[in-house]
Amino acid sequence: MDFLLQTPTVHYCEMALNAIIARPWYALSNIAFLIVGSVILRQGGQHSKAFGGLALLIGILSFVYDSTFTYLSQLFDLSGMLLLIGYLLYLNLSHVVPRRLLKQLLLVGFGVALGLIILFKGYTGNIIFGTAVLGYVGSELYLIRTKKHSRPALSLLAFGLFVIGVAFWLSDTTQLYCADIGLLNGRAIFHYTNAASIYLLFTFYAQHTSRV
Repeated sequence: MDFLLQTPTVHYCEMALNAIIARPWYALSNIAFLIVGSVILRQGGQHSKAFGGLALLIGILSFVYDSTFTYLSQLFDLSGMLLLIGYLLYLNLSHVVPRRLLKQLLLVGFGVALGLIILFKGYTGNIIFGTAVLGYVGSELYLIRTKKHSRPALSLLAFGLFVIGVAFWLSDTTQLYCADIGLLNGRAIFHYTNAASIYLLFTFYAQHTSRV
């Protein structure tokens, strides 16, 4: 189990320091999730606890990742994102799959995903998360087409922001662009766009009557 305390498999522009907070700039950028989570919980309404709680959890787990800079905390960070996309898939697929079966399938999928991430390491977590996002987009397009979801502008905008964030994330992990101020690096911008996407998705789902 010593491998869990090794350094992460993905590296970015901000180099880890031998300090209490290894990557202070990236750690600070996680405040975007905390702000969004707090706003959602304060706003209340349908799905507010789920979206607000997930935003706070993602921010906390990502902060732990940037503070400790270990492979274990990298898994925590990925787990938060997988829980978010899992919840979004649950909201959409519950229209076509029995809820009890869907919960079981998503739970198994989460376990398999973590197993594959640990087994293959590298960018496996990002690939799995990206695949899940594509699955969610497909389910959303289906619900829009079948008119189970209306007024899709917010969900489309959320996806657009996510894509922009991914582009900045790639510029960071490949070190194509590294800013002197870490809060302007790609991973930090990825945090900002993801946090904004969570708020947009919360607003979108709050407009729809859901079975869940």
